[in-house]
Amino acid sequence: MTTLTTYAIVGKAESVSESIALISPSATPFQTLVKSEKVTARDFSWLEDSLRASSAAGLVEGADSSMTAVGQPTSRSNVTQIIGEAFQVSATSDAITTHGRAKETARNLAKVLRQVKLDVEKSMVGVSQAAVNTNASTARKMASIDQQISTTLTAGANSTDPLTEAKLLSLAQTCYTNGSDPSVLMIKPADSLIIAGFASASGRERDLGGSKTLVNTIDVLVTA
Repeated sequence: MTTLTTYAIVGKAESVSESIALISPSATPFQTLVKSEKVTARDFSWLEDSLRASSAAGLVEGADSSMTAVGQPTSRSNVTQIIGEAFQVSATSDAITTHGRAKETARNLAKVLRQVKLDVEKSMVGVSQAAVNTNASTARKMASIDQQISTTLTAGANSTDPLTEAKLLSLAQTCYTNGSDPSVLMIKPADSLIIAGFASASGRERDLGGSKTLVNTIDVLVTA
């Protein structure tokens, strides 16, 4: 008796998953953390103010008050940058049956929006670029975040200058003395291993209790 097997069947239906796995990183943590503001011009300005240096001199009892020149705020500005991507899908492409999506246009749009959001993130914190505001034949560029920081501290700029805990603490001190109170530390993936290593540094203590699991990840780093 001859048994029909699947190898001889003509017209077998495909077995394809109805989901499409996105394997590229798509998180944009900086955009998630900062606020947004609507602008109506190519250039955008804002005012930044600061306090005078503190003093412990005090005043003489009964003395006449002397007038103080109160400092004016500083005008800061940046340039708007156009970031976008265009695509075309034929009507037939949307009409045919495909796996993992109902319409090709919807899939392309969702993918492009993620890509554009990543482009915005990179323009903000992924590169160090100065503002470019030229003419109609040259693309404008906004100043990246690091270009807007007046007091800087280099730590981990290259392989010969790695990030250390001492540099991180020095950075926290620099931020405080310059009037900043950061609550989030954003680092590149390679430096996350260094930060995680702080927890296992010599002299550190861990109370594991009855747990048999050791998690070498730092979610909160308290520096004061």
